[in-house]
Amino acid sequence: MCFCVSSVANSSRSLTWGYVNFAPYHYDVDGKVQGLIADRVERLFKQVDLHYNAVELPAKRAQLYIEQGKVDFSTVIDSFIPTPEKFFKSDAPVYTIKLGAICLQPNLSISSFSDLKRYPVILISGYTYGTDKTFTRKDGYQITVEAQTHENAIKALIFERGECVLGYYGPFQYENAKYPEQQFHFYQIQQLPVHLFLSKDAPGAESIITTINRIAENL
Repeated sequence: MCFCVSSVANSSRSLTWGYVNFAPYHYDVDGKVQGLIADRVERLFKQVDLHYNAVELPAKRAQLYIEQGKVDFSTVIDSFIPTPEKFFKSDAPVYTIKLGAICLQPNLSISSFSDLKRYPVILISGYTYGTDKTFTRKDGYQITVEAQTHENAIKALIFERGECVLGYYGPFQYENAKYPEQQFHFYQIQQLPVHLFLSKDAPGAESIITTINRIAENL
């Protein structure tokens, strides 16, 4: 099946993908987006014969630009979109990311957020973790550090600033490769689907999302 943007939008311009640097899902290498989710987006858009250009943005600006329609689409979890009525959401997720606890000790009983309350925990600041729950000392969590990135959180864990990090499996694997001598243990808490959110203001948006939904089922 061929789907050309010019036939739908009467325009030769590419759609703009606004993404956050979040290795290994999507990140910049010499001006080109790469990563696990980036590969899925590239495959999908080749299938529908649609062109796009990717723009890396800081997280808060990405959310603002997506909300204001300054970028045409993004690939995020539901909680990243405050006004879903402004977007077409892909029927199927383009990827699923795992959230959990990265700990130094084996055989811990961690399968929920509440289980983490038993351990000194390192959080990554600015993350909602795909939930409307709060993670504060008032909520019973023993928060020892709020790190800026997964990289800093893992370093804090190595230096035993806490017993566990609440983080994502992909970035954890990315950081884990840097410390082959270190034994970490990942305890999954949730799986979060990542959908493609397309602005309804994008040229030919309804036709685009219809075709994407047909193609995505077979990817």
